[in-house]
Amino acid sequence: MTALVIFILSYIGIALGKVPGLVMDRTGIALLGAIAMVVFGVITPESAFHAIDLPTILLLYSLMIISAQFRLGGFYTWAAKKITSQAARPKIFLLLTMFVSAVLSALLANDIVCFAFTPVLAVALLDARLNPLPYLLGLAISSNIGSSATIIGNP
Repeated sequence: MTALVIFILSYIGIALGKVPGLVMDRTGIALLGAIAMVVFGVITPESAFHAIDLPTILLLYSLMIISAQFRLGGFYTWAAKKITSQAARPKIFLLLTMFVSAVLSALLANDIVCFAFTPVLAVALLDARLNPLPYLLGLAISSNIGSSATIIGNP
C-alpha cells in the first residue's frame, strides 16, 4: 500500500510539474519518489542501486555536455542563421527548420536544440513579418520526433 501511495503522489507531482509549497521540478519529484521508496522500505538500497542503468545515464550526460559546448561555441546560432537565410521562402524555411532540428535532436539533447534555435528563429520570423507559431511548433514537434528517432536521442 505504501508503494502505491508513493507512486500515485509522485505521478501526480510529475503530471503537475511541481509540488505546491516545494521548489521542485519533475526530475526532483521523481527523485523524491525514488528516495521515499527506499526510506519507507518498499525497496532496498541495493535494489535501487541496481535499478540504475549507469551506461544510459553516462550517455545522456555526455550528450548534454556536447550539446552545451555546441551552444557555447555558437554552433546552434550559426546553423539557425543559415536556415533563416531562407526566410523569404516560407515553405522552404519551415522544412529546413524542421529537418535541421530533427537531425540535431537525434544526435544531441533536443531541449538545447530548441533553446538555442528559438531566439534566432523568432527574430528572423519577426523581421520577415511571418507568423512565428507554425515555425515554432514545427521546431518543437520535429525536435521531439528527431530525439526519439535513434537510440542515442534524448528521450
